[in-house]
Parts: sequence; C-alpha cells; structure tokens
Amino acid sequence: MRKLLSKLDPKYLKVCGYAAVTVIVTILLLYIISRSGGFWTTLWNVFTAVLSPILIGGIICYLFLPIVNKIERHLSAEPKPWNRAAAVAILYLAIAAVLVLLILGFSVLLKGSLDSLKNLNIETIKTYIMSVYDQFEDILQSLNAEMASSGLPLEKITGIITSVINGVAGFLSSMLFGVIFSIYFMLDEKNLRKYWGRVIHLISGGRGGTAVRQFVKDADACFSGYIRGQFTDALLVGIVTSITFVIAGIPYGIVIALIVGVGNLIPYVGPILGYGAIILFCVITGEFGKLVLGLILMAIIMFIDGNVINPKLLSASVEVHPLLVVAALIAGGAVGGFLGMIIAVPTAALIKLYFERFLAKREQSLAAAESKKE
Repeated sequence: MRKLLSKLDPKYLKVCGYAAVTVIVTILLLYIISRSGGFWTTLWNVFTAVLSPILIGGIICYLFLPIVNKIERHLSAEPKPWNRAAAVAILYLAIAAVLVLLILGFSVLLKGSLDSLKNLNIETIKTYIMSVYDQFEDILQSLNAEMASSGLPLEKITGIITSVINGVAGFLSSMLFGVIFSIYFMLDEKNLRKYWGRVIHLISGGRGGTAVRQFVKDADACFSGYIRGQFTDALLVGIVTSITFVIAGIPYGIVIALIVGVGNLIPYVGPILGYGAIILFCVITGEFGKLVLGLILMAIIMFIDGNVINPKLLSASVEVHPLLVVAALIAGGAVGGFLGMIIAVPTAALIKLYFERFLAKREQSLAAAESKKE
C-alpha cells in the first residue's frame, strides 16, 4: 500500500481530493434544495414580484430619459435643483394628456361623432365602462355556448380565461409600481450613476471601470434603438389598426387593435394575435363577411409595417438572424414572461456582438501563431 502511495503524484492526488470534496458538497446542496422546494419556489416568486416592477421602471426610464434631459436643458440655461423634477412632471403630464386624447379619440370612433363628448361626466364614463364590461360578458357567454355546442371542456376554457385575467391584473400592478420606480430613477439618475460607478470601482479594485463602461456603451447601442423603435412601432400599428377597423366596421375593432398593438412589442406575435382575434370575434358575432375583410386589412397593415415602418424605426439596431430571434423569444418567455420576451432580442444582439468579438480575437491570435511558425 505504501509503495502504491509513494508512486502517486501528490499534486494530482490533491487535485483529486479537491474534486471529490466539490462533488460531495454539490450533491449535498442539490439534496437540500430538492428537499426544500416550497421555500425556494416562494423565494423565487418574491424575487420575481420585486424584480418585475424594477425592470419595468428601468425600461420606462430608459425610454424617456433622453426626453427628460432635453426638457431639463430647455427649462433654464443654468442647472437648478427643481429642473429635473419639473422635467419629469412635464413628461408624465404629457403622457397622461396623450392617453386621455387617445381614449377620447377611441370614444369618438366608437360613437361616430363628437356629440357623445358634450355631456361627458362621471356618470357617462361609468355607463360607458359598464357597457364595455357587458360587451365582454356577452363575448364570454357566446364563447361558452360555442364551446358547449362543440363538446369542449368548459372547465379548461374557464381556467385559461381566469389565468389570463390574473396575468393581466398582475401585469397592470407591476406596471403601476414600475411607473413609480421610473419616476425615482429619473429624478435620481445622476446620483444612481455616481453611486453604482463607485461600487463597481471599489469592487473591481479600479480595474473593471473600463470594461464596465464599454459594456454599458455596447448595451445601449443594442437596446436603445430596438426598444424605442419597437414601442413606437407598436403604438403606430395599434392606432392605424383601430382607425382602419372601426371605419371598416370590424366587430370589436378597438379591442383587436389593442391586442395587435401590445402583441407587436414582440416580433412575430402581433400578427398571430391579430389574426386570431379577428377570427374569434367575427365567429362569435356571426360576421363572416367582416371576417374576410378583417383578415385582408390585417394582412395589408402587417405588410406595410414589416416592409416600411418597422425597418425604418429599427434601422439603427443590431441585426439578429430570425432563428436567433425565435430562440431568444423562447428563452426570454421562459425566464421573464412577457417582459422577458420584450428584452430578449436586444439581449441576444448583445450576446451576438460579444461572441463575434471573441471570434475576431481568436482569429487574430491564430493568425499570429501561424505567422510565427512560418
């Protein structure tokens, strides 16, 4: 036994010992995690519940921060303490005004004239909301009747509808808190930059500052054009679709336009949701003639968007292969749901950028090694 041990290399023996200890510790940790699944599930749910509004607030801040900076510069030539708060207030008042105008515009399109706005008060608004609610109830009842006549399980359909409603409610809640986070981010943007710059400088010992600045620059190049362009594209497509469908008399044209606009935030999803919504609402209401017209109009809008509007808005963003886009959307949806799918494509573009830089460096090193051999 001693002869066998004397022939073993102590260095490799030590490495094997470290490897064995690592494997044992890993197995123990995995066993502990598997035995405490409920705790980790709860912890992950809490983490995502907190992270989601922070990410939404960060995206809102990222989208509108250049506008806030421009407003702040135009308020006065010299920087003043109240400039930033005033700029943020002006931005959100403008956004609120635009939303009100859009709602009033949709009301005009639905009613067909401006006469409906003359007697606008709390009661008329309440009546309008209740009428919309009744319309959705009619849709659900018609859908249940169709499912029952087809012999499909109503319990599963009800469960799907309930999960969708819960998802929408959760998204609206995250959006509300995200707006609050975005206000704080915009107000304290300079201090946040300074603080996290100091943190990175101290943690990295002063060596990681350049790499972090380069990464932030690359991330901004990948995200800025894409996210702003995608949101603008979704807004334009939603407005054009709503006007076109209301004029054409497509059933629930405003609802379909809203679905298309939100879906258009994610590549390839907007058209699928649009066609599906047209088929669903037209079949429920029995408007089969409008079904064909709606599908034709949707195809024209999507063709114009895909070949004119979207390329113009996203011309500055990094190009990503369609297969990589689909893979990124699947991964983003699995990790972060709807929000993850929105940021999946620019994240894939950033990864692609660094991978190509790695390949370029690798090619240079191989070329240098071959030149030395020669």
